[in-house]
Amino acid sequence: MSRASLETAIPSATPVVLDTSVVLAYLNGKERASPVAAVVLDDFVRNGRNTAIISSVTVTETLVRPFKAGAPELGIAEDFLVHFPNLKVDGVDYAVAREAARLRAESNLRTPDALIIATASVHNIPIVVANDDQWTKPIATSVPSVTLCHLDAHAPI
Repeated sequence: MSRASLETAIPSATPVVLDTSVVLAYLNGKERASPVAAVVLDDFVRNGRNTAIISSVTVTETLVRPFKAGAPELGIAEDFLVHFPNLKVDGVDYAVAREAARLRAESNLRTPDALIIATASVHNIPIVVANDDQWTKPIATSVPSVTLCHLDAHAPI
């Protein structure tokens, strides 16, 4: 695929929810999807082409390895999570938790995955950017208002 396919999948001025897999690919920089994650975050979100939300679940999942690794890695991850332009952390409130429960009841999604997808559903954000093959069917059947943008579908870039 190409950058053009990614720009089509994520139209300008359209808000997105980013899954943990996107954040980890970006921070790691060594995954197959890392260059695509870099375009999404550096070219789309940082520059204000798109705004992005991450769930507080993503904050938790993102900080596990840095806490194990120590201060330098933790500082890099926290700086990204707290200060990255046009990126907002959204907490899990009743509405998100309720929607996640509905998603879990209708699919085999794990609770963290359901909470991230529910964040998009509750806030009427039309695109979830992720790199998880198991999300395609649950999103299509349970949240038809949300589209999955799968990073690997646009790699290499």
